[in-house]
Amino acid sequence: MDLLTRPLVIETLKKLSENNDIYHTLIYIEINNTLQISSLLQGMAGEEELISAIQALIFSKIGHLPDSYMGKLSWNRFGIIVKLPVKTCVDIAEELMVFFEDKCIHVGPHPYYPKIITGVIPLSPEYRVPEKILTAVDEALYQARRTGNNAVKVIDHNAPIFHSYYDSLKRVPILKAGLINNAFLLYAQPIVPLNKNLMERKAEVLVRYKEPTGEVNSDYQFLKTANLFNVGRDIDLYVVHQFCRFMQQQEPTDIVYSINISGFTVRFPPFLDIVKHAFKKYGVNPEQVCFEITETVIDRDYPQAIQFMQALKNQLGCQLALDDIGMGSSNLANLSKFNVDFMKIDGAFINNVLTDPYCELVVNFITSAAKLFNKKTIAECIETPQQLEKVKQLGVDYAQGFLTGRPELLFDPLLN
Repeated sequence: MDLLTRPLVIETLKKLSENNDIYHTLIYIEINNTLQISSLLQGMAGEEELISAIQALIFSKIGHLPDSYMGKLSWNRFGIIVKLPVKTCVDIAEELMVFFEDKCIHVGPHPYYPKIITGVIPLSPEYRVPEKILTAVDEALYQARRTGNNAVKVIDHNAPIFHSYYDSLKRVPILKAGLINNAFLLYAQPIVPLNKNLMERKAEVLVRYKEPTGEVNSDYQFLKTANLFNVGRDIDLYVVHQFCRFMQQQEPTDIVYSINISGFTVRFPPFLDIVKHAFKKYGVNPEQVCFEITETVIDRDYPQAIQFMQALKNQLGCQLALDDIGMGSSNLANLSKFNVDFMKIDGAFINNVLTDPYCELVVNFITSAAKLFNKKTIAECIETPQQLEKVKQLGVDYAQGFLTGRPELLFDPLLN
């Protein structure tokens, strides 16, 4: 078996896809957080020694396979291209998983117990290009990761995720052109207080695409495309810029506007300076801006997200909202660590709050926790009077949904 660098792995995948190869399979292996632990305990040298040992163990188990290649695709991922059927490769992956089940590797005085997750995909002609192959194995790894350590998942080209991927791929040039040509409009949906003692007026800023025909498209697929192809940060910056233009042109108001932030922006340090400059240039009061960050984004980049949120609040003076609470993996004990002003309860729980005791329990739990931490709650997706009355009874502070107010045009960049 040959050992390849990442560029050579990509080149090999490209040749196989161009030749419409139907006989090869890709086994994609990800090592768990053992590497991070070794880096913390022993630094870069310890991490490198551990990864070399893991690589040698993998090679010892699959190095005998004919017509196969192994390469390191990132610091904790290996790709193995094998000229064998998918079923055989799944068996190989499961044997490898069992092999690592109780494996202990010593680096100096420290013992480590690496675990693996594995994605397996057939290199069928339908993929055509390496990018689609890597998207497939990323999805397989994601599914395996949800299962837990030492899991194997298989994804084929007919999986629904790829139909969605291809549709999104077609929207990328439209999305990028729309950002350049100011084809995205800002809408606002009111967030209504449910307690007469709450006087603050609020609204969430939403994005809509204006078709060349003039028709406004409220399809959220553009945001999905932005996140899939790393354009989410560009949308965030666009919204901030156009919102600041809107605020400059409006009569003074006391409404606090919420603006959503993607994970790409959380990992973009210059964002803070860009926002600070825009606020100053257009005369925006930071206290009238509330940045919303989803619980899922915080889960993925916890230390960086916490630092980012602190800077938005303490350096810029903005308000903060934790969005989609209940959908991430954070438990409610962590809610006290988030220095936010508002907690938004995900609409999935509100949709079933009248019929599902568990959803009612979650809403009640989040509301009670928010009161304990002196924060306000917002219930999303309120669509019926019964839902509205129920969340009032559960102590929710604000409501947002079609019942309390539909999104309306806030700012058209081309008309202002």
